[in-house]
Amino acid sequence: MTISNNSRLALILAALAIAGQLEAQVDLSAPESETEGQTEAAPSPEFIPGAPVQIRPDEGSPVAGTEVTTPEFYIGRRFQLSGSLTGGYDDNVNLTPTGSPSWYANPTVSFGYRFGSARLAMDLLTGGGITYYFEHPDGRYYDPLIYLNLSVAYKVTPRLTLDFSTFSVYESQPELGTALSATFRLGNYFRSQNLLSAHYSLSPRWSSVTGYTLGALEYASSASSVNDRLEHAFYEQLRYLWMPTTTVTGEYRFSLNESQGAQGDSNTQSLIAGLEQSFSPRFKASLRSGIQFRSSGSSSGSSSGSSSGSNGDLISPYVETSLEYELGSQGRTASRRSGASTYIIWTTRYSIEESDQQQGGGRKTFRTNLNLNYAVTARISASLALIYSNGGNGTDNQISSTSLGGSSTQNVFDITPSLRYAITQHCSVNVGYRYTDVKSGSGTAALESIQSVASYTRNRYFAGITLSF
Repeated sequence: MTISNNSRLALILAALAIAGQLEAQVDLSAPESETEGQTEAAPSPEFIPGAPVQIRPDEGSPVAGTEVTTPEFYIGRRFQLSGSLTGGYDDNVNLTPTGSPSWYANPTVSFGYRFGSARLAMDLLTGGGITYYFEHPDGRYYDPLIYLNLSVAYKVTPRLTLDFSTFSVYESQPELGTALSATFRLGNYFRSQNLLSAHYSLSPRWSSVTGYTLGALEYASSASSVNDRLEHAFYEQLRYLWMPTTTVTGEYRFSLNESQGAQGDSNTQSLIAGLEQSFSPRFKASLRSGIQFRSSGSSSGSSSGSSSGSNGDLISPYVETSLEYELGSQGRTASRRSGASTYIIWTTRYSIEESDQQQGGGRKTFRTNLNLNYAVTARISASLALIYSNGGNGTDNQISSTSLGGSSTQNVFDITPSLRYAITQHCSVNVGYRYTDVKSGSGTAALESIQSVASYTRNRYFAGITLSF
């Protein structure tokens, strides 16, 4: 994918803004007495503080929305190595309307490293594996999986903290829990989400966060390259510690989207106000709301017959909520990864997202992700992962999908209940079921390849064993 002038501009703006934060901390050094009683933390505005990486039990890939964690200071060094072998039956490997069944085996391995001192904290999780299909449906032998998750926080001074996080994955299965992925198979692809931010304490109550995010989606097949895109976002957030457990936020965000499809480039401006509440050390919630303005730029696909129309410019409300609740004395990141605690992580959002269709533009989408784990006994735990989204496949085409007949709305529902039994401290077994239902309106198919947007369902039954050290 070629990086355009917009990409270079976004990178320059992010570097200048964070450099400004560094210069400010030199001019406004904080006296020790002023920062000792400060209780305002420095969480990333994109992710829930302390939320662990969740791994799908049926295929070993990280669950979208939990890939990036906030590393912890003062924890020393911790290592974790695990391997698993999962097998089962998938009745729709290729995600087609008619189905493509096969038995499968999924060996995976992962390595985790966590480090935390007084000034530097790091959380690393990397892994990979394959999903081998014994029936080779439509010539498909296996799906690859390689991922890297890294979060780093560095306290430059008592007032200034720099945060960097990256999650990159090479896989074949679509990730339904994020907008940065198609909902159907387009071959192997690379997806990366990155964050660089500077958190600066202006006073014991006031602080600011300046950040830059980069999302990248690139398919290995040249036939699917029209679905490649880059997403840049530059934001400035002001935070006020209203009460010891309550923080009020205000944020301005400018996003640039570069697409290789007919929808071309676009930009979105967002004005967001938020409220973060810590009811207890184990119960946190947040609410963010505002308004978004999306404008279409020059379309790289205009020569193929599409142009910027009325659907290219959108105004939409923005609402985002998050809830994290933990029950029990266990429950730090390590125990959560092993499934040894009871917790719930629930996020919802209504916003403008970029369509995953070649002819699509911006679309208003409601999205919710739920991850629940319940420790029934010291050895038995039950988990539930739920994904739901509803969005119209907006289009910049002069002929709308509605005028061609049918609805352009797309509904995605994915649920995975599972049970885990710990045989020993280092060995556990699990069993579960995953159901996926993707419904695309007939109006969407009128503008796209029928095979690529057709509705489908999938049932996957699985069982596996995991060794961890």
